Amino acid sequence: MKQKFIQCDDEQCELLADDFFSHAHGRTNRSRFNNVVADIADVYPDAILIGAFAAAKYIRQPVEPRMTFDVDILLSESDFEAFLADEIPVSKLKKLETHFTDSDSAMHSMKHRQTGIYIDFLSVQCKPVKKKLLHYILNNRQQTTNILKVGETQIDIVKPEILIALKLNRYNKNPNTEKGLSDRLDIIKILKTLCANCIALEISKIQERITKAEFKRYTQIAENVECEMTCEEK
Repeated sequence: MKQKFIQCDDEQCELLADDFFSHAHGRTNRSRFNNVVADIADVYPDAILIGAFAAAKYIRQPVEPRMTFDVDILLSESDFEAFLADEIPVSKLKKLETHFTDSDSAMHSMKHRQTGIYIDFLSVQCKPVKKKLLHYILNNRQQTTNILKVGETQIDIVKPEILIALKLNRYNKNPNTEKGLSDRLDIIKILKTLCANCIALEISKIQERITKAEFKRYTQIAENVECEMTCEEK
């Protein structure tokens, strides 16, 4: 029987150690991104991991995640407002400046000093992310996130159902753009991985957070994902 890489108790599920980019890009790149996440959690312990890197954490061998060059982080409204207003508490500011520096790109918020990887800090104020869905994540953390452990540190990561809902929202808006197609590819890879590892996806959690048009997109994608793995029962 396959060992599932998501293990749950009565409170919250945890992702086991992953092989992020290990086959195609070596262990070094995986460690670089994990170091970024650990430093983010050191500064913002209530941060939530979303986006392409979060998707990569749900994509396991033999499926390979697509390459990404930044990390998307959802902050609480108070943390995000303090960041924008440059009113960060001294103790937190010291940690932030230790790990990160100002970005040289208008599209990113910060740059990790050690690795050079960019970090996008997001909140309900950001576009084009769906505000209603981000509010739901922040107000229902235990129901919408799993735990990702990086060494001795841990950070919350959105559940695959919520991540798929987020990606469907952007894909449905611009299905033929590079970003839209990237989101579609992430969804395909997540579905293939969950299927191969016999991990059930709660489709109702996706459906209740997206529009009818977005769910139609999801149905089309799911129908195109072939599952040839046989799940053994205990």
